[in-house]
Amino acid sequence: MATAEFRTIRPGIETLGCSFSLPRHRHLRAYALVVLAGTVEESGYAGRIRATAGDVLVHPALDCHENRRVSAGVRLIRLYWPEEAPVERGLFRLEDVDAVARAAERDVGEAGWLLRAALRERRAASPGRRDDWPDLLAAALAEDADTAIGAWAEAHGLAAETASRGFAAAYGVTPVAFRAEQRTRAAWLRVTRGDEPLSAIAADTGFADQAHMTRWMRRMTGAPPAAWRRAARGSA
Repeated sequence: MATAEFRTIRPGIETLGCSFSLPRHRHLRAYALVVLAGTVEESGYAGRIRATAGDVLVHPALDCHENRRVSAGVRLIRLYWPEEAPVERGLFRLEDVDAVARAAERDVGEAGWLLRAALRERRAASPGRRDDWPDLLAAALAEDADTAIGAWAEAHGLAAETASRGFAAAYGVTPVAFRAEQRTRAAWLRVTRGDEPLSAIAADTGFADQAHMTRWMRRMTGAPPAAWRRAARGSA
């Protein structure tokens, strides 16, 4: 089910201008980004990332991020990423992306297969991920959406107000909203990939009730859980 809420990609090789930037936006479909030249900066569910030539960033389904700045001379590949791929998400580094680039010039499907094979056989974490306290908080919220933000701030020597303002400046959204988005994404995955009762999913993912989950899912995706469940069953 496609809605106007989501940004889509055009698979293949692309050269970006130095002024390229995008505010926070969502992608319904998972995709991979391979940097061939230049530097791409991004902040989102994967943290704040500075990807350079040789870096591969795998965005999962229903990802949300902001592209803040791009250096001059950026050349990259965007490829669709299937759910059954060996790597669901993450920032990795490949020593040689030339084979993927050559394949992308003639067949993006072949390029995607080569990239998946390369990440399956040999991959290393990229050093391009920041680890300042806003990123540590983002990682904590991504790992456990029940993280108490006030308690986390106190444990790290920060006032709750400082944590909220600093996080919003870094990620373009408050930590409270970021946490709610993590819960909503977790719920959406279970709604679209299983047949559990919606009320049970709402309770398991930290919402007060099914209505609360419905409000957030409609806000994030443009449609309520029941509509996503029907769409998933119709495409099965």
